[in-house]
Amino acid sequence: MKESIALAENTHSLNEKTSFLSRPETYGDTCMVEVIETHMSLVFLTDRFVYKLKKPVSFDFLDFRTLEARYKYCVEEVNINQDLGGDTYIGVVPVTSVHGEMQLDGEGEVADWLVKMKRLPADRLLKTAIKEGTVRKEWLDLAAEKISDFYLCSHPVYDLDCAQFRSTIMRDIELNSAGLLNNCFKLNKAMIISIATDLLHSIIKYAYLFDQRITGGKVIDAHGDLRPEHICLGPEPVMIDRLEFNRDLRIMDVAEELSFFAMECEVMDASAVGQLFINVYKIKSGDEIPDRLIHFYKAKRALLRARLSIYHLLEEKYLSDSSKWIGKCEAYLQAAAACCKKNWI
Repeated sequence: MKESIALAENTHSLNEKTSFLSRPETYGDTCMVEVIETHMSLVFLTDRFVYKLKKPVSFDFLDFRTLEARYKYCVEEVNINQDLGGDTYIGVVPVTSVHGEMQLDGEGEVADWLVKMKRLPADRLLKTAIKEGTVRKEWLDLAAEKISDFYLCSHPVYDLDCAQFRSTIMRDIELNSAGLLNNCFKLNKAMIISIATDLLHSIIKYAYLFDQRITGGKVIDAHGDLRPEHICLGPEPVMIDRLEFNRDLRIMDVAEELSFFAMECEVMDASAVGQLFINVYKIKSGDEIPDRLIHFYKAKRALLRARLSIYHLLEEKYLSDSSKWIGKCEAYLQAAAACCKKNWI
């Protein structure tokens, strides 16, 4: 099996797979295919379904270079998204090859693997609803209750060394600020240094707050990437795209995940949405998250999002839209600076 997989994988390039999956006739029952590319995946949206192809890439936090690894994480993605995604995640299907001709879920050797999902209504995605001003309060409440219940049912991660936990956070801040200070980006270095310095000082000065979150059972295996585009509103809300490729990146304080989500809403001028999620969780859990921690985590995650945004400029295909990514980066840096200021008032 491994020999046939390797042969099929090497027979078809990523460009050939992309071309095949971009054709409406590949799916048989669709009249259009929309393609979305991220750093890690290619997503193909048909009329009724979504197919996600993991790119053969390697970063510090993941390695998708082998077919076996891509299969493993396709299965993991489907499995870990069941609790929050409902029946959205259908399963894992292969792209197969017979005499050099590719098929979707057909016979022959496996050329690659896809995560298959139901296509969610675009107008119900929270990001779209915020932009269009169509957020329904009753649906928003249901979504906030669902994610809060998920947190409350999750098993706390107690086997963490408090000092190591804080050290990891500090390392992340240093990594993100160093990336942003790269001369090729021509960003405001004084602002970046100020944000990083404030965050690092906060960890040292308020170490007891971080330690209390661990000993109090507030650090869990969370969603890992809770953003407005990953929430679909409705009578039965769903959350998708739970981070599958590195469990360590999902282990976080509930306060961090909710603060991250709230920060993303604030950048979209929808701060009330993020605050509602925090308030619902506080009421259901009795966990009075200190405002100081919320401001800290908002700034920390904004710094990360700033780096991820500006790093698009390291890929040639994004350079034609450089103003978009520079604008996103600067918006996140402004958000981080504002949160740091709140923490020191």
